[in-house]
Amino acid sequence: MITVAELKAKSERKFRDFLRFKIESFFSEKTACHSEAISKSLEFFPLEIRSDKGKTSDNLLAREKDFLPLFQNSKEKTGKGYTLVFEQKRTRNNGTQSELSKILFETEEDFLSFIGKKTEANRLTHALSVLSKNFCSSSNNSDLLYSWASANSSYLTNSYNEKDFWENICLCTNWLLENPKSNLYIREIPLPVHTKFIENNKALILSLLTCLKNDGREEVKVSDFEKYCGLKEKPVFVRVRSLDKEIALKVADLSLSELSMPLEDFEHFDNPCILKNVQKIFIIENEMVYLTFPPVKNTLCIWGHGFSVTSLKDCKWLKNHEVFYFGDLDEHGFLILSDFRKYFPDTKSFCMDKKTLDTFDSFRAEGKSLPGEALPENLTGEEKAVFAELRAGKTRNRLEQERIAQGYLQERLEICS
Repeated sequence: MITVAELKAKSERKFRDFLRFKIESFFSEKTACHSEAISKSLEFFPLEIRSDKGKTSDNLLAREKDFLPLFQNSKEKTGKGYTLVFEQKRTRNNGTQSELSKILFETEEDFLSFIGKKTEANRLTHALSVLSKNFCSSSNNSDLLYSWASANSSYLTNSYNEKDFWENICLCTNWLLENPKSNLYIREIPLPVHTKFIENNKALILSLLTCLKNDGREEVKVSDFEKYCGLKEKPVFVRVRSLDKEIALKVADLSLSELSMPLEDFEHFDNPCILKNVQKIFIIENEMVYLTFPPVKNTLCIWGHGFSVTSLKDCKWLKNHEVFYFGDLDEHGFLILSDFRKYFPDTKSFCMDKKTLDTFDSFRAEGKSLPGEALPENLTGEEKAVFAELRAGKTRNRLEQERIAQGYLQERLEICS
């Protein structure tokens, strides 16, 4: 026979179905297109929990021992919770016996009391009321919101510490719907909510926006929140340093060895006063290698910062110089090189060759592999061979550029200068 603990576990698994029932019930008068599904859902109670109820032919003492806790915790004894339904049966060995035929919850109150989910249910009802008040001005929006709520019940039952949480979610969502191209930072949005409120709830606001704007058919990553909402994104900064003491990076009367500037400014960095004698530019993936890269005459270096190096694609002035890329010798490093060459096809790799791989073979380690079997497109024959060797290396498929000795870099620079 089922125990009280097992009954509770089974009942808790019905909670998701109950939430769906509550959502469908709420929208029953607003979403005519779902009338058939809703009419069926309204039959949720009484809810029967199917389980092992024992048999009248079982040993009487054993039946009584197993049944007692179930009875003591039932609605008949506690005033709320599950109801035990019996029927009389004649047995060959035990005569006429009462047999447990059903375990059910007659009402929503009984069900929620037993599984301890009253608070969650109240949260859902409150959230739906606020969302409906703000977005259900038309039957179309009601249908959209019904679909959204059905797919996002966890948002609706979560606990939020913010006062007037759902009212503020609606406030933010409505403003973004009405101002799709504001080009403001989140902090500049003229709403009575603090900046962190929007920052902390991007995923929720974004899911509502995509649903109300296009029925949720377009998937948008949270990382693209600002772009999708027409907000100003945090600027990408580019760091550049001179590798030649004779070439100073000038800002007014200051001569600097390194500069950091927004990408949109760097795209127009072709200042003749600074770049007049610059012949080579090294783009270096790792920050520490960038900071410690040896001196090279008539040369600047840029911190590439992994895959973000492709953000330099609109820096057309780079094509006026001999450009080198130096990244890790691994599958991802060669993919970054290949991607960068889509915009700057004349880019040369630096120390991403067989000689470097063999020289520091003992420093090879395990790295992540690219999915699939495809090779990066824009590689030279030697680079493809090194890539293939790394891919075949399995647990020895990566040589990080930090592991390449400074003296070795200096020797290679002397050769290519």
